[in-house]
Amino acid sequence: MWHSFVQWFASVIQFMYGITDSLGVANYGLAIILMTIVIKIVLFPITHKQLKSMRAMQEIQPRMKYIQEKYKDDPQTMQLKVMELYKEHGVNPLGGCLPLVIQMPIFIAFYQSLFNFKFAVEEHARFLWIPNIGSSDPWYILAVLAAATTFIQQRVSMVDTKDPTQKSMLYVMPLFMAWIAATMPAGLPLYWVTFNILGILQQLYINWSSKKEKLAVATGTGFQLEMEKETLEESNGGHNTLTKEKVAGREKGGKKVNGSPNSRKKGKKRG
Repeated sequence: MWHSFVQWFASVIQFMYGITDSLGVANYGLAIILMTIVIKIVLFPITHKQLKSMRAMQEIQPRMKYIQEKYKDDPQTMQLKVMELYKEHGVNPLGGCLPLVIQMPIFIAFYQSLFNFKFAVEEHARFLWIPNIGSSDPWYILAVLAAATTFIQQRVSMVDTKDPTQKSMLYVMPLFMAWIAATMPAGLPLYWVTFNILGILQQLYINWSSKKEKLAVATGTGFQLEMEKETLEESNGGHNTLTKEKVAGREKGGKKVNGSPNSRKKGKKRG
């Protein structure tokens, strides 16, 4: 079954080559780029949801850490609060796994189909500086591009640049992809670089659109007021009268005293 899938994948490359030939620019490198664009379009709904979910996961991290710290002695309540947070912001913690599961077979099939690939016209396997996309890039330019585009894509998707886990992956993944690109048939890193460029453009769009959504505000002033309210309630032994006055003052005037009745009376006397 897998062999049939690889053979089908090779026939799709030939089909894309046929399209470039009909356009008068017959080239297998262009065929791979065209094929990558088609794959990206097909996977767009899934990858878009994945990128938005990953972005949202990073944006709610301050609230996540607050919940984990507050309920560290009550794991069940912590789990319940975390699930409520996910539901509130429409975040699926496993949302990033599905696109990777789908892309891995494509990546492997691409790799295997390029080995012993039967080019209709051998000269059309040359692309730019690459003598043959069925063999590795002799100048390692694709390896550099694979590393650079992987780095840029991860960088534009990061919300917290100080997070140690994200920072380590920011440098480890590009190096890993550079090694793959340097040792694999050039058609594979060509696919990866094209896919990354499209992914960068998609991520930039998501970053731009996310600024207009409520999620961007969830970790800002509203969250700080929520934490202040809960903290004051706890310090007052569960009585929230004083809490409501202080929080209301913050919401109305930006200062704690602006919402106080006494402050309003003083203001009238001064006038």
